[in-house]
Amino acid sequence: MKSIIKFSVFAVLFLLAQKGYSQDPNFHVYLSFGQSNMEGNATIEPQDKINVDPRFQVLAAVNCPEMGREMGKWYTAVPPLCRCTTGLTPMDYFGRTMIANLPQNIKVGVINVSVGGCKIELFDKNKLENYVAESPDWLKNTVKEYDGNPYGRLLEMAKIAQKKGVIKGILLHQGESNTGDTLWPQKVKLVYDNLIKDLNLDPKKVPLLSGETVNEDQNGKCASMNKIIAKLPQVIPNSYIISSSGCTAATDELHFNAAGYRELGKRYAEKMLSLSGYAITNGEESFIVQAPIGFDVFNPNVKAGKIETLSYESKTVGSVRKVTVYTPPGFNTKKKYPVLYLLHGIGGDEKEWLNGGNPQIILDNLYAEGKTEPMIVVMPNGRAMKDDSASGNIMAPDKVQAFSVFEQDLLKDLIPFIEKKYPVLKGREHRAIAGLSMGGGQSLNFGLGNLDKFAWVGAFSAAPNTKAPEELLPNPEVAKKKLKLLWISCGDNDWLLINSKRTHDYLYKNNVPHVYYLEPGVHDFKVWKNGLYMFSQFLFKAVDQSNFPAYTILGDPAQTNIRNAKYPQILPDNKVVFKIKAPQASKLQIDLGKKYDMVRDSEGFWTVTTDVINSGFNYYSLLIDGVAIADPSSQSFYGMGRMASGIEIPNKEGDFYALKTVPHGEVRIQQYFSKVTNSWREMYVYTPPGYENTNEKYPVLYLLHGGGEDQTGWASQGKANLILDNLIANNKAKPMVIVMLDGNMTGNAGFNENALKAFESELKTEAIPFVESNFKVAKDAKNRALAGLSMGGLQTLYTGIKNWDLFSSIGVFSSGWWANNPALSDPQYEFMKNNSAVINSNIKQLWISMGGKEDIAYENCKIMLKKFDQMGIKYKYSEYPGGHTWPVWRHDLSEFAPLLFR
Repeated sequence: MKSIIKFSVFAVLFLLAQKGYSQDPNFHVYLSFGQSNMEGNATIEPQDKINVDPRFQVLAAVNCPEMGREMGKWYTAVPPLCRCTTGLTPMDYFGRTMIANLPQNIKVGVINVSVGGCKIELFDKNKLENYVAESPDWLKNTVKEYDGNPYGRLLEMAKIAQKKGVIKGILLHQGESNTGDTLWPQKVKLVYDNLIKDLNLDPKKVPLLSGETVNEDQNGKCASMNKIIAKLPQVIPNSYIISSSGCTAATDELHFNAAGYRELGKRYAEKMLSLSGYAITNGEESFIVQAPIGFDVFNPNVKAGKIETLSYESKTVGSVRKVTVYTPPGFNTKKKYPVLYLLHGIGGDEKEWLNGGNPQIILDNLYAEGKTEPMIVVMPNGRAMKDDSASGNIMAPDKVQAFSVFEQDLLKDLIPFIEKKYPVLKGREHRAIAGLSMGGGQSLNFGLGNLDKFAWVGAFSAAPNTKAPEELLPNPEVAKKKLKLLWISCGDNDWLLINSKRTHDYLYKNNVPHVYYLEPGVHDFKVWKNGLYMFSQFLFKAVDQSNFPAYTILGDPAQTNIRNAKYPQILPDNKVVFKIKAPQASKLQIDLGKKYDMVRDSEGFWTVTTDVINSGFNYYSLLIDGVAIADPSSQSFYGMGRMASGIEIPNKEGDFYALKTVPHGEVRIQQYFSKVTNSWREMYVYTPPGYENTNEKYPVLYLLHGGGEDQTGWASQGKANLILDNLIANNKAKPMVIVMLDGNMTGNAGFNENALKAFESELKTEAIPFVESNFKVAKDAKNRALAGLSMGGLQTLYTGIKNWDLFSSIGVFSSGWWANNPALSDPQYEFMKNNSAVINSNIKQLWISMGGKEDIAYENCKIMLKKFDQMGIKYKYSEYPGGHTWPVWRHDLSEFAPLLFR
């Protein structure tokens, strides 16, 4: 016994002697090296020295007595960061950006050992001596500041840093002096491998980030080197290239200027944050949005949980079945644990997660970082039949049916067995279910179908066995109250994505809080492991459901995208991600009313994420070097006086214009010759369902577009046909014909009296006679209505009011006589004042609507309505928030149409 005690004491003393320090896992250290652009060539400006967060630190690599810095000690990272008299470097804004996006408890430390003008050979410990010997004196003088061995100094400082923190990455900017050297990637690998070995690092966990030289878009003199730098990931798998596109250069076209260094440093940080799993929050509360590199790599320094395979009796199946169970590190039979039931896919069994996903390693690492609650994980065989092996035809009907039978096996046999065998917390709040593919469908079916049993439900790439959303959650209100977490994730290139998408759409429409998580990927364990990593961190703890929309990497392609176009993408919170390839452009912007600057990557792709965009239809433009064009990835619409891009943003209140399985009318394009304009003109005509099968004469609504639009507007942007289809199917509107006219009159601007008179003549003498000669419509005023938006609203006021014998109903959307144009408006008011009685008698519906105070026509309309009140003109007023936009006008039509022809 005494010898055992002596040995234990010796072992402890030995370990203390070996380590002698305690690493802080929340102190993230980054090594940086290279030549002059990493050294820092730009003048340090006042803005670079202020507001440096003390959480951002630099380890002095040389003595700088005039700065009060001693080599090997940490200081707040006020520049210079390389040596005593060097300039601004990418590391300055790398660190600032990291700190702005990391949790408050995390510090960032940098070490910068760089030598202007050097080749990569200077950092090859086996070649540096010969390289320095053959170098010019100015380079030798710089190398002397590192005692003749920059690599050795970097290594020395890194080992000092390891006493306090953890090395998370290596940053390189070098290549100008190796321009044209096709072996450069292999030479960098030698340096990287030496650092990894000499510092006892894991290459799977410590990435190398290498920045491009001054880009060709800045006339970079060494820009040709970027093609060689781009090959680095082929040689070092865990390496990444940082684009320099758009990073402004100094006049020598070799170095970046201060603004260029700031932007380049920010890009290094954004890539590192992504690799670390963090979302870019720009100073807002930080959070993990994806698994970091190395999350599934075995770490011998963390405590491990236990895996065991057990057998249980299944009365449901009539056999003894196997189940795999994971118990967490430090499992204690005197403590009670929550349980996650983790299900496999159609070709798997109780071992599939272990064989392909390493859930025990993922969870062990999460426990070590304090990110997950200790839990028992139960991995059953979800194929509930006597021969439950994944052999033979796994798609055979009896084997597929067995996945449904498993619900009863789970509820009646497995859960009771687990709760008897292990010390578990009972009750729905302590029970979760999740699965991949077929198991994802099971998890949704069983979890949402048994909310008295499960409060936490997750599906990773749910398969077609997933029930229809209306069947999954027939009562969304109950689900809102009972669910703690509903997680749905999938890869963007997964052929089964539609199952996740339809479920998400239903949940979104019904305001059921959930995470809809899309990531780059297919139907494989890369996606499912990330799903487990993210899902498990939410379990069995307080969650803020208001943050759920932030948890995703990608968005859904907009429904207005052209066929197979992946961008623009709409995120769950209705922000939009644009991504466009334009390698020769120097500046790209997205104009959605607000202009968003896009950022170019090394492959010529430009990206930007917008603020939250209004629900419904929105016009936008792509600005290339200041020129507005339509985005080739989106459908184009005639608006703003030209063909423009449009994007449809999901709208929870947009069910009234959704495409549904109801009888549909038709939209016909009709050309007719107009004597008013002496030209051929075009109208779009909607005929209701059943129009061809009856001799009935239908009432007609003449529907007018706004300024900068044309006859296509109401059918394309306005979805008038779908609105009427749904109203008619629900018996909310009478079947009617809708005539969508071109209100643009040749030679007239549209808003003056000449243009208004021309349109009145066009409508009365050409359009109405043509419609009444070619369509089955009634020809009297009580079966005729006129409505329009914006410019079309003025045309409606001008033509409809004075022609009370032609129309029984008038709709004016987001319009009104202009208060600042009395020459136009006063005669209209005078006419109405003198004819108020007959107007009130003949116009059965004078319906006026606005898009709230943000509508640009709001004030004019309010003034007009005040005058109507003074004159005794009867009208109905409606207001729907949204401004001067198509979502408002769609809503207007859905409210106006049911009032007509009653």
